[in-house]
Amino acid sequence: MSRKAKKIEPPSKRQNKSDPWKITLGRGFFILNAVFWFGYGVYIYYDMAIRNNNKGSADLLTLFVFINTGILLFSGIKFGKPEKWTYYFAFVVVAFNAILSLLSILDLFFLLSFLLDMLIFWAVISLYRQYFPKS
Repeated sequence: MSRKAKKIEPPSKRQNKSDPWKITLGRGFFILNAVFWFGYGVYIYYDMAIRNNNKGSADLLTLFVFINTGILLFSGIKFGKPEKWTYYFAFVVVAFNAILSLLSILDLFFLLSFLLDMLIFWAVISLYRQYFPKS
C-alpha cells in the first residue's frame, strides 16, 4: 500500500503561473474606480450647472471627469488580457489617476479615489511576472 507523493514544483515555475483572483481583483478595482468617478462627474455637473448656474465650467469639468471614467473603464476591461501594452496602459492610467487624486487629497472623494488607486497599483505590480514571463 503505497501513496504517491505530490510533485512539488520549483519556485520559478510557481511564480510564472497566472493568478486569476488577482486579475479579477484588479479589474474590479478599475471598474469600481470608474463608477466612483462617474458618480462624481454627475454630482459635479449637478452642483455647478443646476444649482450654481455655471454651465460652461461644468460642461468642461464634467467632460474631463467622464473621459477619465472612460479610460479607467477601458483599462479595467482590457487588463485581463496578458499582453504587454495592457500592462503598460493600466500602469500609466493608475499613475495618472493617483497623481490627479493626490493633488486634492484633502477632499474625502479624492482620498477614497487615491486609496482605490493604491489598491489598483498593488494589483498591477503583483501581476508583473504574468505579463512579462522570464524567457
